[in-house]
Amino acid sequence: MRKLFTVVGLMAATFLVVGAGVARADDVRTLDLPRPSWLTDQLQAKIVGAGPQGLEIPLPDAGPDATVNPDCLGTAPPYASPSGVSVTAVSAGTCMVSPAGCTMNFVFTDGTSYYIGTAGHCAGNGKTVIAQIGTRVDPTDTVMVTLAAIGTTVKSWNNGIGKDFALVKIDSGFNVVPGVAGALGPTGVFCGDPVGQPVMHYGHGYIFFVEQGYPKFGEVIPDLTAVFKFTTPDGYNWVGYGLPGDSGSEVMNDAGLAVGDLTHGVAVAGLPVPGLSFGTDMQEIFNLIGPGYSVVTVDGRSANCANPLGI
Repeated sequence: MRKLFTVVGLMAATFLVVGAGVARADDVRTLDLPRPSWLTDQLQAKIVGAGPQGLEIPLPDAGPDATVNPDCLGTAPPYASPSGVSVTAVSAGTCMVSPAGCTMNFVFTDGTSYYIGTAGHCAGNGKTVIAQIGTRVDPTDTVMVTLAAIGTTVKSWNNGIGKDFALVKIDSGFNVVPGVAGALGPTGVFCGDPVGQPVMHYGHGYIFFVEQGYPKFGEVIPDLTAVFKFTTPDGYNWVGYGLPGDSGSEVMNDAGLAVGDLTHGVAVAGLPVPGLSFGTDMQEIFNLIGPGYSVVTVDGRSANCANPLGI
């Protein structure tokens, strides 16, 4: 199935890039969604006031009365450790609803605190980030989504392909799950040129027939800098489905190594066209945030470019 997606995506990318000059540099767009309309100022204040406990919101069946849009129905795994178990936690790859509709990526640490990444255009410096920390089904079969103000953006860059990343400091009251829901990773980091590698991202975007909340596969191809403007050489592009709401998604290779984030896709006549995605690679992410940070792997190791496997 992954090979089929890659072949179809490559055909789409080829058509976009060389077919009658359809795709242009200004056809690239960020893949964020606006803050959802149901997240009113009053509701946001309640969520912020709830602290690490978060606020449960019912998710009715599809229809005009749905409280939360389907793009926020991601998997929020429970937290478990020798010290205890919790049904809520900040997990890698979780759904973000404010300041924008995006996806969080990897968990980072500086040895003292925990952080979580996303795209820079999703969360500017000093912004409070509201994200999903839990999901459950109550006895009436109603899906309950728990949202919380998980922390504040402490570093953010929104400078185009190859320099688009934000780091959110997670408030100390939250449990943290470093494994990406729906994926076996991250197992470490890859700081080289990922060209030719099969990759996957787990995002909360949705459009057409591609559902949110599931891994999407692709393959990194040589940089299309002759067509699309890259801010730095540490941008990269791959054939694969990037959808509105996927901005910030973590990207991993088939070994589970962190490759980078997803930030941009192609839109023709204002409509997103799945088939070609762009992002910032891990080398540039570490260049931006500094050498004092590491990605926390699924089993708790600290990995960075100097120690890619954290061992």
